[in-house]
Amino acid sequence: MFFKKYKIQQTPKSSKTVPYGLWILWVIVISFIGIKAIDTINAIEFDLAEVAPTYLAPLSETPLASDTEQELKENINILVLWRWGWNHDAPDLTDTIILASIGKTAISLLSIPRDLYVTYPDSNKTGKINRIYETYKPLDPEEAIEKIKEKVTEITGQEIDYYVNVDFEGFVEIVDILWWVDVSIQENFIDYQYPTSNGGYTTFILRKWDWTLDGDVALKYARSRHSTSDFDRSLRQQEIISSLKDKALSLGYFKDSKKIRDLYGALKKYVETDMDISTLLRLALDFKASQNKELLSFNLNDTCYIGSPICSKWGFLYVPLREIFGWQSVLLVDGTDVTRLSNYKNLETYMSLIFDQREVFSFPTSLSIYNATSTPRLAGSLANTFKKYGIPLPEDGWLGNIAEKKFEKSILYYNGISSKNATLKFLQESLGFEIQETPEPLYSDTEINIEIVLWEDFEPVEYLDINEL
Repeated sequence: MFFKKYKIQQTPKSSKTVPYGLWILWVIVISFIGIKAIDTINAIEFDLAEVAPTYLAPLSETPLASDTEQELKENINILVLWRWGWNHDAPDLTDTIILASIGKTAISLLSIPRDLYVTYPDSNKTGKINRIYETYKPLDPEEAIEKIKEKVTEITGQEIDYYVNVDFEGFVEIVDILWWVDVSIQENFIDYQYPTSNGGYTTFILRKWDWTLDGDVALKYARSRHSTSDFDRSLRQQEIISSLKDKALSLGYFKDSKKIRDLYGALKKYVETDMDISTLLRLALDFKASQNKELLSFNLNDTCYIGSPICSKWGFLYVPLREIFGWQSVLLVDGTDVTRLSNYKNLETYMSLIFDQREVFSFPTSLSIYNATSTPRLAGSLANTFKKYGIPLPEDGWLGNIAEKKFEKSILYYNGISSKNATLKFLQESLGFEIQETPEPLYSDTEINIEIVLWEDFEPVEYLDINEL
């Protein structure tokens, strides 16, 4: 069977007249995923003359439209929810939960698995995290948002500033309006049990290739569960967000007034947010000024079980016995069980790393680990722990033994970098080792900037804890 790239013919959509406040909303929603929302304020006003002529005057009178000196807070945390929507038997299930933290130079995206089993806020009720919004919405939709925000804050330690709530059907329409989405499939992608609208299944296949997908196929790619895993699915969703950002930046999208009208209509219909006009404009201007923000992807998964000889990154979850949870397929955070579901201590350092010390990933620093004791596999044990946190490690030549010298205690040697280097600082705080600068690597090749030497005072750790210092 031969597969072509998808090139879907667009059907013209009717334009709509929209209020000024909602016009600002589409600017920021698109800006949020990294799209250059403003080429110039005047150009945007001209294109919108056909969309909302009655509301253009307030835009020019808004001081934030020209006052670029007003700054955003250092990090803005936005909770992104994708729910099923009206054409699904459970329309308010939030099967995609992403916390986006927008910093000065990078955006961290953390996907929280829908099957994470939690205690519901202000309640004795327990269940999967994707049902919190569904549970509270019939009583009060705003309260439902606050409950899911509260739980995500409890898990991550991050206060949430705003939310964006998107209908999956809106996702399809937005992708089509944005001239589809590009993805690169590294291995053949096959799901033999992709659910259909009539309750059955179909086979969904994407061959290894660089594809341009329309909205329907992009949704299948983002939703597919049986091709890989829920954890890989969360990263595919983040991949699509990143691709939409790159595509819009390269297309000069905002010079097409019809596209602007179509996109605005879709956002008005399918997207909810609580961002105020002031923040909307400042965030849009911030994206205009720094459109090359790096997008860093993270998730939580169960790939690093206790006793695993090779740990995979972000493996902070485990699968409990299903009979305890009514035979549901659920996930728990390491260190929790059915009697203490809200014990998230083992996540604290990971969350601090990806949200507050993201320079470790934006500007990775090479390191090596050496065992100077007679205890076997000490360096490998620490490397395994590092992998769980996603700390970048060289592909080879970064583990070794030192037999010719005795040390007073474990130490971090560094060269060619500042003592304020993000990776060095994190290692010092999490391991509690002293640091010492050297003119060049002592035990490694010239490309290594940090050398970790383990001595007899070091005890293997499964989790890093920066709070002990």
